[in-house]
Amino acid sequence: MENNNTNTDKENKEVTPIKKGEVVLREHSFDGIQEYDQRMPNWWLTILWAGIIFFFIYYVVYYTLGTVPTSKESMDARVEAIEQLRKDALQKTLDSLDDDIFVNKLSMDAEFVAAGEEVYMGSCVACHGADLKSNGGATARPLDDGVWHYSDKPMDIFTFILKGTPADSTGYKMMRMPPWEQLGPDKVAQVTAYLISKNKKDFEKFKK
Repeated sequence: MENNNTNTDKENKEVTPIKKGEVVLREHSFDGIQEYDQRMPNWWLTILWAGIIFFFIYYVVYYTLGTVPTSKESMDARVEAIEQLRKDALQKTLDSLDDDIFVNKLSMDAEFVAAGEEVYMGSCVACHGADLKSNGGATARPLDDGVWHYSDKPMDIFTFILKGTPADSTGYKMMRMPPWEQLGPDKVAQVTAYLISKNKKDFEKFKK
């Protein structure tokens, strides 16, 4: 019994490395598997303790003192900033537009109209059709029949595209057009100019 204990102690004793960097294994083994007995390198220990210290500092600052904005507060601030940028961009565009500019300038600008056609084909064609006929009026109001249901003023058409079907309207055949604010005011202006260029007779009263 005493001999067994002595053997076990001998098998499990630690071996001190003779020189720096020497690989050390414990003397005991299990199924031929030996165990490393190495000191962790300083860079690893430095990262470990730095991480622990950072956690406690972060916990106190973020959760206890509340001096750092939470994720929700940061996100809300970003959303507000984006919304303000959108409002500023819209106001800047509105300040530079009116019915006269739409009809007598933008709808006559081939490059501007071409840009509007590209936006139309990418965002509006599914409902209104490439030929503006809205699949015979089955999917939306036709845009080439001379009838502007809400208003035939270019600025009103611009606003209608931007904001979608007015809140007090049930839409066309109970279908409401969604707002296209995500396009941005510049692209909405391009689409408006494109539609005017395709319906010139409807806007002759604005011509100069």
